[in-house]
Amino acid sequence: MTRLPRYSLFWAAAPAVVLGVWLIGLAGAPYSVQTLQIVVAAVAAAVFVVLGHGHRVKHAGDSHWLALAMALSLFIPVLDGSQDGPERWFVLGSARLYIAPVVLPIAVFLLGAPLRAPAIYATSVAAAATALALQPDAPQLSAFALAILVLLASSRSYLLLRLALSAVLLCCAVVAWRTPDPLVPVRYVEGIFSLAAEVSPFALIAALVSAALPVVAFVRVAQVERSSGTFAVAVYYASLFALAPLQATPVPLLGFGAGPILGYFLVAGAASRVSAKHAA
Repeated sequence: MTRLPRYSLFWAAAPAVVLGVWLIGLAGAPYSVQTLQIVVAAVAAAVFVVLGHGHRVKHAGDSHWLALAMALSLFIPVLDGSQDGPERWFVLGSARLYIAPVVLPIAVFLLGAPLRAPAIYATSVAAAATALALQPDAPQLSAFALAILVLLASSRSYLLLRLALSAVLLCCAVVAWRTPDPLVPVRYVEGIFSLAAEVSPFALIAALVSAALPVVAFVRVAQVERSSGTFAVAVYYASLFALAPLQATPVPLLGFGAGPILGYFLVAGAASRVSAKHAA
């Protein structure tokens, strides 16, 4: 079997992170914003290294329990109730962490484990979809739904469960998209591709290619490892990439935001750990 370098997913993200920092600077973002992006990238890289050398989850049931914990954490912003407008952030003093892009990629990856705990699996999916509909966060919900639908389509068991979860995902997505989002796109967050186009055609091409590299890398890892969970993560990121022209959600890695960077390197570390174990 073809072996991939342990850090293939890491290096696939590097161009987007570096280019994103450059574009954020060109946009005239505050130095605190630029510094935060660099610090978060460094922390996320360390998380990748630590997680990539950790112990692998042994049982599918364990994976689904962890996915349930991730899904339930999405209710923290909703239950907090102290935010004006959409409730998508975990508030830490004066700082806010966009929680969905942190927990959804790893939750999708964990749900890619063999379906041996259907009740936990179903609760995880339904809880995540419900929380995202309540926030509301239509782009993240759509990306999550498409990723889960890929997993459901690849499974050959529990037909009624798969149909029920598909209906839940569809209903929640419709509710989320029909709920008005009052947030205005930020030039160096949701509008990062438009910003790159203003710089030059070459900058736009570089932005598009760098944003697509992580998706390609996850597809390649999924192909080599024959991992449905890894492929579902690729679908999740590809969906956000496709929704970028709407400027409704931060562009992962490229636009400003701690959540997408932490979430990517978290799931990349988990996927690399599994890949390295198989190669060994």
